[in-house]
Amino acid sequence: MRFGITPAEVENITRVFEKEKGLDSFLNFHISDIILEAIERGYEHCEITLDLFQVLPIQVNIEEIERLKSLKRQYDVTYSAHFPIWSIELASPNKFIRAASIQSSIDSFNKFKMLEPDIDVFVIHPTGALIAELIKMKINPKYKEVILDLIVTYSTNSIIEIIKKTKINRSKIAIENVEFPFEKTLEIINKIKNVKLCIDTAHFLGKFSGDHDIIEIAKTHLDITSEIHLQDYAAIVGADHAPLGTNFPLEFLKIINKRNFEGPIVFELTFEQAHESIEFIKNNVPEINVPKIKK
Repeated sequence: MRFGITPAEVENITRVFEKEKGLDSFLNFHISDIILEAIERGYEHCEITLDLFQVLPIQVNIEEIERLKSLKRQYDVTYSAHFPIWSIELASPNKFIRAASIQSSIDSFNKFKMLEPDIDVFVIHPTGALIAELIKMKINPKYKEVILDLIVTYSTNSIIEIIKKTKINRSKIAIENVEFPFEKTLEIINKIKNVKLCIDTAHFLGKFSGDHDIIEIAKTHLDITSEIHLQDYAAIVGADHAPLGTNFPLEFLKIINKRNFEGPIVFELTFEQAHESIEFIKNNVPEINVPKIKK
């Protein structure tokens, strides 16, 4: 297991924000700087949040790509990348929204195209906020199933289009369980073929993906999983991802350790929260070899 973090979480990068400069504060921000900070804190893996480079004026030039490659060689760190999710809806019933969402994903990939050989996993959300709201509506079950099947088709076709245009090896794609029935997410994975699963523990614990036990998910689907987003669930609007706490099922951690899961374990948390999670693992499942992380 390789323990990592999404170092460019909002709380982590707002340290560079200066009110008087506004968004111009980010003109001199380098993702490599915060990745180096994560490495120096002890993390073995970093997930690059591709959304940032479309919503903020953050530059990615050849020198930045070369520095990221150099950090990988120097510190033996590994990378994954998360396709955009803000305002993205790959399964929208509106073809123009789908097309724009596909293009957003392709554009975000192209910014880091030269780094692609060094990226192990590309995480993608099969559906977004619109579909999450749609499936909450009270609809006749017969019609709802038809709608879900249509959503699966739209999402599948969108992801296939992204793969075709970017030429990413399908085995590098990991489809995350989100606020969408997990059974339907598996249908998308099976339809595309050779793509993997990204398990987000908070989404399962919060029942976003349906009523599933993450211990059973680990037992039955770890073989198709290439990355795990490891976090607890907090029933707070806008803060469903929380550091591992006393309610997190320890058996899940024991299973992935016993099965010798080789993919990255990513905390989509702040540095402080991720450190808290590492300490939780050390204190409760000492057989797991976690890195020494600085707070």
